[in-house]
Amino acid sequence: MRTQSKLLAKPQAKLLASSAIFLAIASPAFAQDAPKKDEIVITGSPLDRSTTEIALPVTVVDRDQIVREGANSLGDLLGRQPGIAESSFASGASRPIIRGLDNFRVRVQENGIGTHDASALSEDHGVPIDPLSAQRVEIIRGPAVLRYGSEAIGGVVNVLNNRIPEARPQNAVSAEMQVMHSTVDEGIEGAFLADVAHDNLVVHFDAFRRDAEDYDIPRAPETQADTFLESTGVSGGASYLFENGFLGGSVSFFESDYGIPAAEERLKIDLEQTRYQFAGGINNIDSIISEVKLSGGYTDYTHDEVEIESGAIGSTFNNEEFEGRVELLHSPINGLEGALGFQFRDRDLSATGEGGELLAPSDTKAYGFFLYEELAITNWLTAQVGGRVDKVKIEGTGFLPTLPDGFEFPAERDFTPVSGSVGFVIDTPHNFSVGLTGQYVERAPDVLELFAKGPHEATETFEIGNPNLDEESAWSAEVTVKRTEGPLTFDFAAFYTSYDGFIFKNFTGISCGEEFDTCGTEDELTQIQYAQEDADFYGFELGTKWEAMETHGGILGVDAQFDYVRAELDSSGNVPRIPPLRYGAGIFFESDRWFGRVGALRVSKQDDVAQFETATKGYVRLDVDLIHTLPLANTKARIDLGVSADNLLDEDVRNHTSFKKQNVLQPGRNVKLFARFKY
Repeated sequence: MRTQSKLLAKPQAKLLASSAIFLAIASPAFAQDAPKKDEIVITGSPLDRSTTEIALPVTVVDRDQIVREGANSLGDLLGRQPGIAESSFASGASRPIIRGLDNFRVRVQENGIGTHDASALSEDHGVPIDPLSAQRVEIIRGPAVLRYGSEAIGGVVNVLNNRIPEARPQNAVSAEMQVMHSTVDEGIEGAFLADVAHDNLVVHFDAFRRDAEDYDIPRAPETQADTFLESTGVSGGASYLFENGFLGGSVSFFESDYGIPAAEERLKIDLEQTRYQFAGGINNIDSIISEVKLSGGYTDYTHDEVEIESGAIGSTFNNEEFEGRVELLHSPINGLEGALGFQFRDRDLSATGEGGELLAPSDTKAYGFFLYEELAITNWLTAQVGGRVDKVKIEGTGFLPTLPDGFEFPAERDFTPVSGSVGFVIDTPHNFSVGLTGQYVERAPDVLELFAKGPHEATETFEIGNPNLDEESAWSAEVTVKRTEGPLTFDFAAFYTSYDGFIFKNFTGISCGEEFDTCGTEDELTQIQYAQEDADFYGFELGTKWEAMETHGGILGVDAQFDYVRAELDSSGNVPRIPPLRYGAGIFFESDRWFGRVGALRVSKQDDVAQFETATKGYVRLDVDLIHTLPLANTKARIDLGVSADNLLDEDVRNHTSFKKQNVLQPGRNVKLFARFKY
């Protein structure tokens, strides 16, 4: 018997919705990994640059791929991209992991402004952005500190949507409607997006809803208990467009209700967020300052951790946060182009109930200045340099576990992270681009790393922060080779990062109860102490696609991927929860009307494990996809219909990066049916 959320749609409604679906598709596992044709990205540089014009590796996932994937979360959407894994803690909570780095080192943001949630505090906390609302996602693999601050020391995931329009839609109106059904969890999802222009005013609206029951797994008990999910979102925004710029704002509401699998007591999380965001810009200014960009947002976030059987609320987390940023681009000066930026954020984070035992109320204020410059040295060599200085002040409650019952005291820490970067982009014959980057980056510890002081039921851990942590710093070197034009395209990156004072969750081997004085005598919770030690990370990623031949009005080709990361502490062995080696390939056919693909991904056994961590066996994932596109006569509209099978071999899949890997299997064989109308 499946366990359902109290808000799940009635079976009759699900049946009615299912009957309206013709066919479905999930995004092919590797077709999206291969590079796309060169396109402008906004995440890696304040200047308008394409992927081959940026030294850092940038991955772009477009709207078509997002829709076809049908992912429940950002982690689920991105977790098979080269160099990216997912935490997969719950159906409604899975953050991206970039090159083995997660939480406070990976900045997740919407249109350049942080998500302002509590997802980095714990793996069971969801990110309040649903892939259904995204137009595209851009990911920087590697440090992106210079533009976004020290929380981007491991990378950035930037979700882009049109909630604040910057241009008129074609024919004054654009719209999209979609629906999907998945068999593994009896899931139903749907979304609607529209943009309407009148004179200089452009209005945007989007809404989505998804419902899923506990998903099936390949072995008894045949379903993974408490993996249900329900989420709903609605957003509206508008912009006024003028000759050389725009000014607009938006408001969005997000709600999610999802189960926490394999918890000591059956738990779910009820999450709500209201978000206000503004943006504007002026370009083509006839002055030293050629363009001005500004953006900001205020968010009110809360979630309750609820016992399913009794309905009692065990913990409540609240986060109120404001963030603003201004970027000033200057006119070329002897071939030098660049920007000066300022960023500010103010965060009030609090928890009550059992959450208050984990973390006392805290306030974080941070502001930073950055400078980014490009110089075209020759017609084939471009230099990219930058620097950033931040000031971070954190007020909270410290905890010293050295005393018999622990000791709490008011604490205030100030940090001044300083970072710098030098990169070169080399254009070579045959559409190749080579990037070389060297960076020195610093990160201030986050509030949980400093001030954690007790039990966290959802993760079954007893967490102890260290109020004396220093700034984390890293030297990083990277080489990229990209090709985005021609029948053979690829994106290769190799990196090495040496951390000084790497902060990590150290499993002590001690178990605790609800109170500190139970540590060593009770076995309910696993004790974690935030520790600091030097560490080295290195690895490489490859995504490639070869359009081998033209046949039957389309292209027949192959694609492949390969990624590997190794992470070692100087004296304590391996860094915990590092993704294993992965490699895979597929055969595809693509034309104006059809897309089909068969592909396999091999995830190797991970036995380079940390102390008190166990090895995880490997698996093979086989996926099959088929899409048919129907243009509507005499219109610019189209209908996409498709079917796909994920994990066709029904393999036992355990994710090594998940805290729940021992007790939680990932979904078994899944067939998705999909229909999408786009105008």
